[in-house]
Amino acid sequence: MYIRSLQWSMDINGDGKLSMWEIWETLRWAFQLPGNLILEAIGQFPALATLLHVQASASTGYSSLNTVPTKALTLLFWICLFLWLVSRGNKPAAQAKPRTLLLPLPKDYPVTMK
Repeated sequence: MYIRSLQWSMDINGDGKLSMWEIWETLRWAFQLPGNLILEAIGQFPALATLLHVQASASTGYSSLNTVPTKALTLLFWICLFLWLVSRGNKPAAQAKPRTLLLPLPKDYPVTMK
């Protein structure tokens, strides 16, 4: 399956050097990637794509990529990811799972059974 959203070249003008605008465009591409991938997934189902007016497949063209719906989906994705990471890191100590490291005992270690 061809995924157009994953096609990217950092050296856009092909001069062999990275300039600030190319780095900026790469950061924009990476930020918008989740929304573009979601729209391309929707575009693979013709009935759903027609219902939502999404043109993100090889047969219909890719005019829906990098549009306002894509940016809204991307923003929703990053907000959900941020909230998930914040809520995951704020567990009380009583709920946090203890982390233990179990090492094998040496063969000559005395083992007592009670």
